[in-house]
Amino acid sequence: MPNVCAAQLEALASNILYSAGAMREESRIVGHALVDANLDGHDSHGVVRIPQYVKWMEEGLINNGVCLEVVKETESYAIMDGKWGWGQVVGRQAMDFAIRKASRTGALTISVKQCCHIGRAGDYPLMAARAGLVAIMFVNSHGGGQLVAPWGGRERRISANPISIAIPRNSSPPILIDISTCAIAGGKVTIAYHSGKPIPPGCILDAEGRPSTNPADFLGSPQGALLPFGGHKGFALGFAVDILAGAISGAGCSRPTAKRSGNSFTATLLDPAQFRDREMFYQEVDQFVDYVKSSEMAEGFTEILIPGEPERKKRKRREKEGIPVDDETWRQILETAKRYGVDAG
Repeated sequence: MPNVCAAQLEALASNILYSAGAMREESRIVGHALVDANLDGHDSHGVVRIPQYVKWMEEGLINNGVCLEVVKETESYAIMDGKWGWGQVVGRQAMDFAIRKASRTGALTISVKQCCHIGRAGDYPLMAARAGLVAIMFVNSHGGGQLVAPWGGRERRISANPISIAIPRNSSPPILIDISTCAIAGGKVTIAYHSGKPIPPGCILDAEGRPSTNPADFLGSPQGALLPFGGHKGFALGFAVDILAGAISGAGCSRPTAKRSGNSFTATLLDPAQFRDREMFYQEVDQFVDYVKSSEMAEGFTEILIPGEPERKKRKRREKEGIPVDDETWRQILETAKRYGVDAG
């Protein structure tokens, strides 16, 4: 398993995407987003996606060079259409728009449809938090991309349906919650399969509805299903997210007639400074964090980490040591690079 430095991996990702047909700036944004996910330890949304993205371009499923369209706008909300452009590009355009407007109005909700895969959901609320705003985001797969069995079922019915929340802090980096509503990300199952490793119990069912730790049982054929995290509670959250992201945007909820998979999302941004004194807000958050961290440790623990801290620790280590890429993923990336005449170094 090679360890690749972030700069080399980002350049390789960007060059492959550009050579395969993406615009230069799109390639830069997407390549950076993929490697950024790897740096934070979210390998399921990192460079493992390169061959998949190239395949989508080859199939005409990504529209290169398009810009986000604002379909309707009021003081309190905006409805947007990504025109099936690059999700990482469209998502950043949408969040830039929302940040500017929420900073003026105090609160804004945006609803966006027809995006290709947006990558790691946490990227977008984090943008808002770095601008001093609170952001809450719900994402579905545009009605396609079902991966998860309902609680009590064994067939795929809903997608991973992530939720992300980011909260700004003055004294430290933002708090970032970024979770899918399934027990394990589909990309992590793929990486486990590439690596010949089992996955933890309680994450997948095989095609017969039996619990399994073999990633091949999920990938098929016939395909199995992911389980919701936390049983009926995770299922309830994923169910709600499908509605909040899909039904409100017009992209639609998970359904058998969905023509394609992508992402749609709804996000709400709040400016704490327009609800109360900003410094008092920051002080309240810091006091809460300190209080939570003051708990005595349970057996086997040496530190209490709040949301976002595990990723920062992982990033610090990977910036120093490089990003591990499993052998099969690396083989697929190099094969894709060779097909498009890209020097992998």
